[in-house]
Amino acid sequence: MSHYESREYDIDDPELPKLFLQSWTNKSVEPIGCVLITHGIAEHSDCYQHVAKALSDHGWFVYGWDLQGHGRSQGKRGYIKNFTEYSRDLVSLVKKIKQDETKPTHNFHLLGHSMGGLITLQSLLSEGAPRVQSAILSNPALKIAVEVPKVKEIASQWLNQLWPTMTLNNEVRYDRLSRDPEMVRSYSKDPLRHNKVSAPLFLGMMEAMEFVHQNIERLKHPVYFQISGQDQIVDPQTSLDLFKEIPGEKKLDLYPDSFHEIYNDINKQEGIDDLIAYLGEYKA
Repeated sequence: MSHYESREYDIDDPELPKLFLQSWTNKSVEPIGCVLITHGIAEHSDCYQHVAKALSDHGWFVYGWDLQGHGRSQGKRGYIKNFTEYSRDLVSLVKKIKQDETKPTHNFHLLGHSMGGLITLQSLLSEGAPRVQSAILSNPALKIAVEVPKVKEIASQWLNQLWPTMTLNNEVRYDRLSRDPEMVRSYSKDPLRHNKVSAPLFLGMMEAMEFVHQNIERLKHPVYFQISGQDQIVDPQTSLDLFKEIPGEKKLDLYPDSFHEIYNDINKQEGIDDLIAYLGEYKA
């Protein structure tokens, strides 16, 4: 029988906003490495508990954090002053976690889903990139597939200057995230989820996408892409095209029938098993 330990942390760092961080470990398994999960827009780290427990069963010490303005972290829902603050926070968290000498931080991996994948890539391509062994990108947000009304695109330019903290609906429909009806129903009942996005977040995300596309040939870390063929939130073909441009060590798995949230779709076990198999290559 598995014996899990779950811990919650409030990051008390004068250089950071108050961020929520939690961790999972299977007390009956010897830890072999660490994985830090960065969630997507409007969700939070609790959404990955089943993924974290599956990884813990295979010896991974798993961390999950809530982005600014998400979950239990500080900040207005859906607002960020500057999108680059997300990658700054990610780099700072990796450094802070690595200070714990009781954890196997020598074998450290990043897992980012959707906007979390974009943030992960942005941090790896920026000055002062975190020192990690690899990065797993689950449907990274490299191009939005959701149709944004033209009036909102125009309004975002004005709001960014005149009312940056104002938030609008992010246009994401829950039934486009997963084919599992029970999972779709659970999204609307989750009090920590939201559907807000501000102009600085939206425009900053667009700039981050452009930054990744322009600098991807500089990526030095091994990466693993997990891409859904029926993703209606971010464009899968853009991820497949970008993957071809990555010069170093890389691996890709395509799930032709999956919707956006691979780990929450009806074939979620396939995606989780592939994730475990990939990380298993780093056991030594």
